[in-house]
Formats: sequence, C-alpha cells, structure tokens
Amino acid sequence: AGAPPVPKAMAGIILGLWGLGAAVPSVQSVLSLKATNTYGAHSYIWNIVTFGFFNTNLFTALAAAVSFLVIGRFLAMQGVSGGELVRYIFFSNICVGMCLFLWQIFRYMVSFDFTMLEEPVQGSVGLIAALVMTVKQRAPDEPIKLGNAPFAGLTAKDLPGTLFVTCALLSMLGIAPMFAQCLLGSYFGWLYLRFVQRSSDGVRGDDAEQMSFIAFFPPVLRPLALVVATSTHKLVCSKTMQTMLDDLPIGSGAPGVSHIMGAAVSGSGADVGTALPPKIPAPPLPGSNKMDAERRRARAIKSLNERLLALTSDTPEARQYIGATSDQPDAEDNGGDGGSGAA
Repeated sequence: AGAPPVPKAMAGIILGLWGLGAAVPSVQSVLSLKATNTYGAHSYIWNIVTFGFFNTNLFTALAAAVSFLVIGRFLAMQGVSGGELVRYIFFSNICVGMCLFLWQIFRYMVSFDFTMLEEPVQGSVGLIAALVMTVKQRAPDEPIKLGNAPFAGLTAKDLPGTLFVTCALLSMLGIAPMFAQCLLGSYFGWLYLRFVQRSSDGVRGDDAEQMSFIAFFPPVLRPLALVVATSTHKLVCSKTMQTMLDDLPIGSGAPGVSHIMGAAVSGSGADVGTALPPKIPAPPLPGSNKMDAERRRARAIKSLNERLLALTSDTPEARQYIGATSDQPDAEDNGGDGGSGAA
C-alpha cells in the first residue's frame, strides 16, 4: 500500500514549490522567511508558514518529500490520522518560523546590521526533524537498516541525534546553514508529542522514558539536563502558575460572558462602573490534570505487567499473579474519560 493522501499532498507541495522557485526565482522573496518582508510595507506574513515547505536545494526538497512519504505511511500504520499529522506539522512549522523571525529581529537589535533582516531563510529541515521525532516516539528500539543489515547499531531513538549532528557539521563547514532549523524542529516536535498530543485513550502527552528531555543528551550530560528540566517543569506546571492563569479575566467574547455583561449593562451606572471582569478557571496545564494522571498510572501498571509476563513466562506463580492484577479495572472504568476526547 502507498502513502496516505496527507503525506502525498505535503510531498507534492514541497516538490511543487521547489519547481516554482527554479522556474521563477523571484518567488523566493515571497515564500522565504525574511524579516523585512514579514512585516512593514510588504507584510508577507504567510512566509512564516511557507518557508518550511519552500526549498531552493533539490536534495533538501527530495529528502523532505521522501520523509513525508515513508514516515507518513509508517504513522498511518500506527493509527495516526491525517488530521493529527497536519496539526503536528503546522504546529512545529509555525513555531520554528516564529522563532527564526524573532531571532532575525534580535540579531539586528544587537548589531544594528540591516543585512540581518535581509537574510532569506527557507528549507524543510525543520519538518524532517519533526517527522523523525515521531519515529523515535512510536518505535524507539527499531533497528536502522541499510539494505538488510543493521547500520552501525543505530535504532530509531538515535535518529534525532544523528540528524542533529549531521546538520551541525554541515552548518559549521558552511555547506548548508540548517542547524537552527533542525534544532527548533526537533524541540517543537518533541514539545507537541510530550505535552500536547492526545492519545486514543484520552491521555494528553507522552510520558514514556524515551521521550523524556534528558534522553536527548549523552549520559555524561544527563545529570545537568535533569536539573534544568526539573526546574523548568516545576516553574511552568506548578500550582502557582495555574493559580495565576485562573486569576486572569476572560474577554467579553468568551462563552458564557454575554449574559453577565448584559446584566451589568441593564443595572445602574454605578454597577457598570464597579463591575469586575468575570473570571473562570484556566484549563489544566500539561501534567497537572488528575484524570490524565489516573490514566497514566493505569497504563503504566499494564505495561509493567506485560514486561513481567515476558520475563517470567515460564514461572506459573508469576503467571498467576500477573493474571490476577491484569483483571483489575482501569481508572477509565472507574472514573470515565472526564469528557476528554481523542484529538
């Protein structure tokens, strides 16, 4: 079976834009990310999106198209829908584009060199990095083969690091400046998979060990990375941050506000002047939802039982114990899905 329609469409867009750029070189200023064109007189705001699909290098365009076809087919076999793939790709691509745009502004503000705003940025390396991250998530222990033989003992979980090192070498040698796009594409792809994506059982994010932040660092650097990651997670997902979000007033266009504002307007002038902005609880931050925690706990217990069964399949006592624990109801059976659905 071939690739699904969405990966085919994205591969076609990448190759089509490369052909358009080769035939009409002037479109580079419209489709590439260039700070002076993104804002100001031109306001080509769309180039924050199009830069990731537009390539002036045929090799990069072919690599991106093949990546979409191969990895897109793999993800379809894993049950990932076309809509979810589109959300993932556009989330990663737009975040990378915004960061590169702000980086150009920052470099100009530091150096006051106007050429920093005129450097066109394009290429699908960020999309390739984001796609590779999905393979690490779905099949981390799958060996990488060249033909029918394993290649240098690498597995799928080594793919992001291999791509990262390759892009770093190409950038340092001046062959292709793609390091920043690879780094940002990998990071925002990981961010989406780790905290944003909702699985079929309603759990948001992926807390698997191979998707932890420190798993991307060499063993010698992991203690330092663990300190940084733990401090950042406590800062972003703490109860204090949740309380601050709860205290933010909602806008007048938010659901359920029209009748409140209408009641304020129908009252006296003093009531209108002294009425406080209505507040509602903010949605739970990633990792702070109690129902998600219960689902994660139930899924972890099932996974542990399956591993024990594989390791002790020849022990009747262990088999009897695992069978008894596997019959226990999940958190979803006790508490429902809490109204959350799969993305």
